[in-house]
Amino acid sequence: MSEEEKILERILSAGFSGVRKSELKKEFAKADVNIENLLEDLGSSGRIFIEKRGSSYYCWSPNGYIEHLKNSDPKFKLLLTGISNLQEKLESRIIALEQSSKSTNHDNEKHDASETLYDSPNYIDNFKSEFDDILGNSRDSLGWMELADVRTELGTKHKLSAIKFYELVKQLTNTYQDDYELSTGGSEGIMVRGLLHGYVRGI
Repeated sequence: MSEEEKILERILSAGFSGVRKSELKKEFAKADVNIENLLEDLGSSGRIFIEKRGSSYYCWSPNGYIEHLKNSDPKFKLLLTGISNLQEKLESRIIALEQSSKSTNHDNEKHDASETLYDSPNYIDNFKSEFDDILGNSRDSLGWMELADVRTELGTKHKLSAIKFYELVKQLTNTYQDDYELSTGGSEGIMVRGLLHGYVRGI
């Protein structure tokens, strides 16, 4: 594991409490990297969040930072809850409209391979198998992959719509919560606690 990976893992393990920059510099004093520059690069890319608390700078993972804000800022928590509820209503409405459209056109349309594969009794296991295969080919050193890239690959193969794909991703990550970790960011993804999560990796 590279020094960058070790530092990222250390920040991830800190959870909502975060970890002070000074601690990281002390822990990785012998590392063959410039800690300050590395942290700034990670912060600029959105892989971590850096914020001053009191006289010290703290580092969080994206999910850890969200939990930190929820615990420390009542207004943020209230806003997040409102956005999350709105998103769930919108997703339910979109799914209902899609199902209604499918029902209307059912007699005039043939099911393609993707409908057969992902509407079967074992559809979520079929999806998990292909999803995991794609994650296994991730080029990221920590295993992260953008959901948009996964959708491009599976969507092209099975002609899955974006709505259908993210509906399956949501079912998959809810069913197998211990197998996946989601992170904020990305160009598209699923909404979790009111924030867009566009990165995923297997645990």
